[in-house]
Amino acid sequence: MISLGEYTGKAFRAFIVKISGTVKKMFAEDIVMIGYSKAEGLLDESLTKDDFSEIVHKQYFPKEENKRPAGQIAGDFWRFIREMDLEHYVLVPTIDGYYIGKIAGPATYNEMRIFNDTAYQRKVQWLHNKEPITLAKTPEKVQTRLKTVQAVIDASDLYQEIEFAMRIS
Repeated sequence: MISLGEYTGKAFRAFIVKISGTVKKMFAEDIVMIGYSKAEGLLDESLTKDDFSEIVHKQYFPKEENKRPAGQIAGDFWRFIREMDLEHYVLVPTIDGYYIGKIAGPATYNEMRIFNDTAYQRKVQWLHNKEPITLAKTPEKVQTRLKTVQAVIDASDLYQEIEFAMRIS
């Protein structure tokens, strides 16, 4: 088992990602993927957070004056595309607990995957033998964060708790 403490390089970062698609697809292709695939063009490095929000709003909420829902989704995209980086950890919650891996590639967009809402993806090296870490063996702080509504959330502050859960699983 790889210890999170063996991480070298940039400061430790971990993100919880509620995937679009299935765990089977995630492991078959060694990827993590998020939804709202019709919001094309977000990989453009010149875009700001406001641009992300505007793209999501136009595609998914064009008749709504309130831009808050688009802003929340844009924040998920921002973290997935701009804040996640190689070697950062990703936790994917499921009914079985959660899976953990290390980001192994940049964010990509595969327009052939729009139909199943998994166009935005990142390559991942899955850890823990692709077995879930059960919630029963997971510290309460991690369990609480895994239940958040957001699709992509920073969990870097839970380094010790995440490592503890991996060690006892």
